[in-house]
Amino acid sequence: MTISARLTGMMIPSEVIALADAQDGIVTRAQILAAGMTESALKHASRTGGSWQRVGRGIYATFTGPLQLRHRLRAALLYAGPEAMVTGAEACRAYGLEYVPHGAQPVILVPEYVHRGASPFVRVQRTRRMPERRVIKEIPVAAPERAVVDACPADVSLRAARALLCEAVQKAMATPAQITDELRSARWPGSQVARRALDDVVVGCRSAPECELRDAIAMSSELGEPLWNVPLPDTGGRTLIPDACWPDARVVVEIDSAQWHRFGDRVEATERRRAAYAALGWTVVPVSPRRLRAEPVAVLAQIEAAVRAGRTRLVAGA
Repeated sequence: MTISARLTGMMIPSEVIALADAQDGIVTRAQILAAGMTESALKHASRTGGSWQRVGRGIYATFTGPLQLRHRLRAALLYAGPEAMVTGAEACRAYGLEYVPHGAQPVILVPEYVHRGASPFVRVQRTRRMPERRVIKEIPVAAPERAVVDACPADVSLRAARALLCEAVQKAMATPAQITDELRSARWPGSQVARRALDDVVVGCRSAPECELRDAIAMSSELGEPLWNVPLPDTGGRTLIPDACWPDARVVVEIDSAQWHRFGDRVEATERRRAAYAALGWTVVPVSPRRLRAEPVAVLAQIEAAVRAGRTRLVAGA
């Protein structure tokens, strides 16, 4: 954000202008004074009706008007010190993750030995284990595996935690092992929900509906744990990766997502894939996320019937 080189009746040092341009228009009192701007000039700039505004202890915006999220994050980072970084929901959004829990206050991580008072913009969280630091669009953020763990607050829903962790792994932002390492040291209430979600991810689930399908399957006394997102063998060179499958019955379950089928030729792709399953002797049980949530018992009964029939068929043909 470019600022004027002149306040009413006085010049602003070029170093202050460069700092403001590099820091989204946010500067600290220490930076301003070190750059040669006087106390009287600072007071003049940030007076009531002036062209600057004080936005926190020792932090100034070189413009008037409301601060956007990026300004608030920048102000909080400058306040928290040079080792600070963004984590949690805002870091997840910086990585491009979509299924980020809403409503959580932005979180800034600082080393345990750094003591800062409350910030009006974010929650400053001290930690013994500072994660790897990444920089996205000039904002320092925690590594993805730490960001997703910190994005699961105490009141996070299981579905929201599952969606976020699955997306992070599905998009190769983090591995289940990396998230497991982060959760080993997590002690806040929300970490219990994240651990339960991670259990689904570790066995192979890669979406919240797949996790809910696993919940339904767990009610069965006859199915057992399927293989999750594992390529089928002996497919004649074509890669087929069902959401869940029971090789001993040659049954696959596919989650039919309306979101998936909205784009391009995905309906036709689904038809071709299911025709390939049929040609290889596999039975497909399609399940929509909405029906899975509304009728889990009925969905489970259909899967059990398909697996039972498949096992009988394979035994008879042996």
